[in-house]
Amino acid sequence: MTDPEGKPQDLERALVVDEIGIETGIYKNYRLKTAHQPIFRREGAELVPFAVEARVSPFREGSAVAPAEFFEGTPQSDRAFVEALCRALHLRNHRNVGIDEPERFELYLTIDPRYDDWDAPDSAAHSIAAFAGEAGIPAGMITCEILDAATLDAKALAALSGELRGHGMRVSIAEFRIGQSAIDRVTQIQPDVIKIDGAWFRDVQESSETAQLFPAIINAFQGFGAKLLVQGIETPAELEGALDAGADYLQGMLLSPPVLAGCA
Repeated sequence: MTDPEGKPQDLERALVVDEIGIETGIYKNYRLKTAHQPIFRREGAELVPFAVEARVSPFREGSAVAPAEFFEGTPQSDRAFVEALCRALHLRNHRNVGIDEPERFELYLTIDPRYDDWDAPDSAAHSIAAFAGEAGIPAGMITCEILDAATLDAKALAALSGELRGHGMRVSIAEFRIGQSAIDRVTQIQPDVIKIDGAWFRDVQESSETAQLFPAIINAFQGFGAKLLVQGIETPAELEGALDAGADYLQGMLLSPPVLAGCA
């Protein structure tokens, strides 16, 4: 990728650090920041944050831009670079999560396989491992969510998940939907974490009949050794439904909104 003046651009040149150690990604006229949203688990009668999901928060001329708008406006030829830049940014900003010993707090990242050559020297798995080592984050504390896993070729999905595990990282798949080959994919790659999409979960909870089926779905996936993360929890009723169903991990605006790195 080149910058607007046609000069070669690499990750190191696109990452800048301020006087207190918070890093920002530079892409054209955007300033890319890291936002952390906590993930909670049950410890006795309490919900305790143990991890954060890192998301990009784009800014243009000082104003926040929706991530979807930012990515829609990014040329396809630049997407691989932007994806790599966001991952590097999040790994370097993990120290700014707002707790002592941040390396003990798990980090969730995303990989879009459309923009990753899994067996290349600069693949997502290789670059994450390199930046994690530089940042002092143990590989076993990193969970990589493979986006749109249900639409991936089975061989490619197995290869990507194998590459991630080869570096010591954990694997997550997301956005379970009825009708997709979720069971087949879970059987094939045995992910460490399965995300239950918040919108789908809300639809389930609105119907008493389907709500009764949800614990069976959780039991089935947990039988493969996966942890179930219900994301997008917005109301006390949704939280209660996820807890009653036996979800392992919980995330959503009700529990904690995303916060920019350095602000927590």
